Amino acid sequence: MIAVSYIDNTLKELDKLYNTSSSQKKAIYFSKLALIELCGWIEETVDDIILRHSKRHLKEPNNKKYYESQIVKRNYGFQYEDNIRQMLIRLIGLIEVEKLEKELEKTQQITALKGYLSNIKGSRNQAAHTYLKGVTRTFNAPSRTIGDFNNIKPILEKIDQELRKK
Repeated sequence: MIAVSYIDNTLKELDKLYNTSSSQKKAIYFSKLALIELCGWIEETVDDIILRHSKRHLKEPNNKKYYESQIVKRNYGFQYEDNIRQMLIRLIGLIEVEKLEKELEKTQQITALKGYLSNIKGSRNQAAHTYLKGVTRTFNAPSRTIGDFNNIKPILEKIDQELRKK
């Protein structure tokens, strides 16, 4: 099961703070923080899904330790092709990833996930690599980030569900 209550509450709280903020600068802070929180949740959730699957199926303690320390802990991103898919391939193999993707693509979930994550990455990079001096930058309101969360959550839940079947 994917943990969602904490991130859901955090994003809702940031949305309230954004809507009641007394300055544009504070509103931008809350927008940036909501986005960064969502990205952190995505990374940790994917790691958790994959680690739980590895612990269910890997029998040798050295293999469990290797997978966690050398694969999951060294992954620093949340893009589907570069991060999520690569960890899955290294755990369940390309044949099983192909089967997983085929199942999820029946409802266009892999395509949707790639799009959501790509859009979020661009926004996240802008938020993480800029500061608020001079030019006023615009960032999506936390309500938009909540929408992204609500779109991504069921896809990650489906990935988790499909892995549990294996």
